[in-house]
Amino acid sequence: MCLKIIINSTFYWIYYKKYSFSLIIFLSCLTIFQYRTDVFLTNKKVDYELSQAIKINLNLSTSTIDNSTYFKKCPKDISLFNHIPVRSNELINMISLVLQSQSLMYCPVPKVATKTLLNVILYIHVRDLINNLNNNWTNIDNAKAKIEKMININKFIGELRSHGVIIPKQEKPKSLSEFLYMYLNILQFGQINKNFPSRLINPWRLSFTFSFPYFRLQNLSSLSQIFTSSFTRTIFVRHPFERLASAYKERIATLSKDRIEPEPEYDAIRMQICYRRVLSKKNHPTSPSKESCRNIIPSFEDFVRYILTETDRPNGIARMNYHWQPYSTICQVCKFQYNFVGKYESFNEDFPQFLKHFNITNWNIEKRNGPSGLQKWDYQKYYTTLSDDLICQLIRLYNDDFRLFKYKVHDYIVNRTSLFQNCYFLKTS
Repeated sequence: MCLKIIINSTFYWIYYKKYSFSLIIFLSCLTIFQYRTDVFLTNKKVDYELSQAIKINLNLSTSTIDNSTYFKKCPKDISLFNHIPVRSNELINMISLVLQSQSLMYCPVPKVATKTLLNVILYIHVRDLINNLNNNWTNIDNAKAKIEKMININKFIGELRSHGVIIPKQEKPKSLSEFLYMYLNILQFGQINKNFPSRLINPWRLSFTFSFPYFRLQNLSSLSQIFTSSFTRTIFVRHPFERLASAYKERIATLSKDRIEPEPEYDAIRMQICYRRVLSKKNHPTSPSKESCRNIIPSFEDFVRYILTETDRPNGIARMNYHWQPYSTICQVCKFQYNFVGKYESFNEDFPQFLKHFNITNWNIEKRNGPSGLQKWDYQKYYTTLSDDLICQLIRLYNDDFRLFKYKVHDYIVNRTSLFQNCYFLKTS
């Protein structure tokens, strides 16, 4: 009997060892599938609710701070909105920030002062947290209060230190209240106090940005709320050609060894462009390799040819990297009809207006987070080497950005008498 038990046990143990790895893989795949299904269903739910909210709120009211009439150029037929690919809806669900307590929605457009603006929105949120704390969490629902009370101070302190914020041991906050007030100083002034100067932080790198239940569209009880006149739907835009040149300079024309923080995604894209460029050269003596492309910066023309690939196909634009994807697509401007539109070119006027609307004073407007310091000519010169054909394709790609926000092609394309004849079929004004 004992021998039989031992034999059976041995058999099951061998069987377990043989198939345990497969079982683990199966369970892992099942978990991933369940997660992706949940995300897919959440996006579908948001897309449906959003479409219903848009149909109900066609006659949108704009707030008193409206400074643009761009939405008058949007399609009047609601059915035209359905041509925007689903992936664009998923993207805006992911990147849009919503502060329900302040009736604020912000769609961040990469390369348009997003670090500075996100710092402000985080500041507003932390200010709300302090208000909730001072009122003993009575002004928010129990679920959100529970999450706010569980802030992991040690985790965030460690993260801030790893990003260059100096927090000496003797200055480490001992309570949630002290931590939140310290965080306000970091967001507003870039340091905990005047005695410990730090470098400006990149808010996109902070877990704090995504640790609370306020920041996503799907957390609104009803998406129709964002279309009310009390909601401030905010977007800041930039000349499409300057934004594209800026994205090239910082994301592609900067080697990994020269970056302040690692950008593996863009290093991979840079090397991919390099492979294509080397392969396209006839009679090249050697085959391209990962090592040979590691320190090669592709030309702006090579970059442009890369981003234009497949943009004429269905979902081609929707699949572009959002650092150079048209912001009319990223933020679906004709769906949301933003009622606070700021421009990068007039940031020094528009940004203080934004701060004033949310009762923020003493913000260091001169200390921008991440400005390149380049002038208009620095960006114009990138386009001097492009053919008329490539520029026409870029105009077609960014046509809605030009048209909706009154940007002019000739602000960045100069001394091209034949260009506008070749691109006569495009409307950019």
